[in-house]
Amino acid sequence: MRPRFSLVSSLALMILDIQRLEPILARVMAISKTRHLSQEEVEEIIIDATEQQIERPKKGQRAFYSGKKKLHTNKTKIRILPKERIIHVFKTKPGAVHDFELYKKGTPIPKDSTAFADSGYQGLDKLHIRTEIPFKVSRNKPLDKEDKAYNRALSRIRSKVENVLRQIKIFGILSDRYRNKNKHYNLKFNIIAGIVNFKNGFSTI
Repeated sequence: MRPRFSLVSSLALMILDIQRLEPILARVMAISKTRHLSQEEVEEIIIDATEQQIERPKKGQRAFYSGKKKLHTNKTKIRILPKERIIHVFKTKPGAVHDFELYKKGTPIPKDSTAFADSGYQGLDKLHIRTEIPFKVSRNKPLDKEDKAYNRALSRIRSKVENVLRQIKIFGILSDRYRNKNKHYNLKFNIIAGIVNFKNGFSTI
C-alpha cells in the first residue's frame, strides 16, 4: 500500500505545481489583449474557431452539445495575421454556440481591416464590410468558374489559420478529450497559443 500512496501523492503534487505555474505562464506566454498592433499589422486578419470534446457536463448539457461534432464541446475563436501570428484568443464558449454568434459576442474586427473567414461566418459581411467569405453553392445558384476560383484563393489564405490550429492541437491537453475543470480551459488554451507564437518566432510582449 505504501508505494501506491507515494505514487498518488506524487501525482497530486505534480498537479498542484502545474496549477501554481499557470498564472506565471499566463503572464509570460499568454496572448496579450492590450498589446498595440500597428495599422499595417492588422490590414488582414484571418479568423476561425475550433472545438474540443469535453466530459459530459452534469448541468447544462444542451448548451455544450455541438450539432456539428455530435459531442459535448468547448469552442474557442482565434484571430491570426497572414504570417501566422496569433493576435487574439477569445473567451471559450459552449459548443452549441454558432461561429458567427461567437463573433458577435466578442471584440469587433478593426473597421480598416480585411477579414478572411469560412462559411460559418455567413452574415459577417453585413456587420463588417471588408469581409471575404466563400460563395455557397445552392440548387438554384450553382457556382460558376469565377466563384470557384475565388473560393480556392480564399481557401489558400485560410489554410494559414488551419495550420496554426493544428500546431495548437499538437499539445495533448487540447487535442484529446478535455478532462480537467472547464473553469481554467481558456487560460490553458491562451498559454499554449502563446507558446505556439513563441515557437514561430513572435514575441509574447
